[in-house]
Amino acid sequence: MQGTAEAAQFKQGMRSLAGAVSIITSSHRGQRYGMTATAVCSATADPPTVLACVNRVTATHRAISDSRLFCVNVLRHEDRELSGLFSGAQKVDERFRAEHWITLATGAPVLLNALVSFDCRVVNSLDHGTHTIFLGEVEQLQIGRKGKPLLYSDGQYAKLASLAHGEPLPEGLDYWGE
Repeated sequence: MQGTAEAAQFKQGMRSLAGAVSIITSSHRGQRYGMTATAVCSATADPPTVLACVNRVTATHRAISDSRLFCVNVLRHEDRELSGLFSGAQKVDERFRAEHWITLATGAPVLLNALVSFDCRVVNSLDHGTHTIFLGEVEQLQIGRKGKPLLYSDGQYAKLASLAHGEPLPEGLDYWGE
């Protein structure tokens, strides 16, 4: 008999899946919104489309739903503090004071120092469970400063370690933290 995994067991299993850390931003009626996320990926290259999963209880979700636009700003491994700022209870204005922000085609906030920023218009969405899956067609992108991505795995921030050609994989990720 096949069943559905329990939420706690699922969350524990997903902790093993390393994800790039991004800040998803939007703008609606002159107000900026943003949140930290790891549930982001490429959907198609033709047309260029990004998939982002956003919890429906967040203000950023409401802004994306109303404005039909968002930007995925992929963080560099040096941006741990910025990630924390956008994942906490800080007021929106305080979140956007920490770095330099610009706008591109859609008007969503674009992090000037991100690895890359994908400025998108929502072309489709699907509600499932606690989240909405937004498909955003990329209207413009900005390649930012070179670097390695900030990762999140097993409840901790992590960074990539470069390997020489033919070198065996390390036993674990290079973690920050305790």
